[in-house]
Parts: sequence; structure tokens; C-alpha cells
Amino acid sequence: MIEGIVLFGLSLIKAIFALMTAREFEHIYRTHGKKLFRICLVFVKDENRAAEMVQDIFCSIWERRQTLQVKGNWEHYLYRAAKFKYCNNYRDSMSEQRSLATYATAQKEIVDNIEETVHYNQVLDQVEQLVEQLPPKRKEVYKLSREKGLSSREISQQLHISEKTVKNQLTKSLAFLKVNLAPYDC
Repeated sequence: MIEGIVLFGLSLIKAIFALMTAREFEHIYRTHGKKLFRICLVFVKDENRAAEMVQDIFCSIWERRQTLQVKGNWEHYLYRAAKFKYCNNYRDSMSEQRSLATYATAQKEIVDNIEETVHYNQVLDQVEQLVEQLPPKRKEVYKLSREKGLSSREISQQLHISEKTVKNQLTKSLAFLKVNLAPYDC
């Protein structure tokens, strides 16, 4: 029975302390809320953001009411809290802007890479079409050189033609491709 009274007494003391804290909190809010809003408004130059800052500051005070110890007067404390809140918000917004800029850069690189890949594939398709237009011997020399990677000497031995003929055929093939690929800017 005595234990129940003691527990009840402790609960009552805690409740009285919480009520006193609520009254003190309300007094602090009524006394300093408008001035804190004006201070925040000077920092952020936007009424909605200033109101959010004031709300965040007072919510933080309420949440830390059991452990918060303000040395000095509340006006100085609230000014420092507003300045701190502004600095944190500014840092977070700068971090967010950097993240957005990084994301935008990455997206642009992806788009650029896609465009480059599409352009590359178009050029390859055009090269294949142009190679098919070459005379048969010239086409064969070109394919052995560019697709199989054979040297002029190896091509001449394989096709039983002179090395000079191989070089002439390659020169004519490349000139034909260069002229016809000019619109592709490559």
C-alpha cells in the first residue's frame, strides 16, 4: 500500500513538473515567438520558411524540455537557435542543390552517351552499306584489311596480287568512304 502511494506521489510530482514546464513553454512562446519569427524572416526572406523555422525551434525546445538548460536569457538563446537553424537549412539546401546538379550532370552524360552510341551505330551501318557498293576486288581487299586485320603483304599473298595493288585498292576504298561519310561528321 505504501509503495502504491509513493508511486502515485512520484507520478503526481512528474505531472506537476510537466504542467509547470508547459506553462513556462507557453510563456516563452508568447513572449518571444513574434520576435523570433522576424529574426527568421530576416535570414530566409520568406514568411513560410520563417514560420517553419520558428515551429522547428519551439518543437525542439519542447522535445528537450526535460534536459534543456538555458544559461542567460531566452532572447539570446532563441537568436542563436534561429541562426543555427538557418545555417543547417542553408547547408542542407546547398547539399541538395549539389546532389541535383550531380544528378543532372549524370543524366546529361547518359543522354550524351546514348546519342553518341546511336550516332556511332548509324555511321557503322552507313559504312557497311558503302562497303557493299565497292567493286568486288576492292571490297575483298577492304574487308581483309579492316575486318580481319591483315597487313598489305598478307592480303597480297592471299589474293595473289601485288602489294602496290593492295595499297591502291585500300586508298580508293578509303577515299570513297571519306567522301560518302562527310555528312556524318566523322
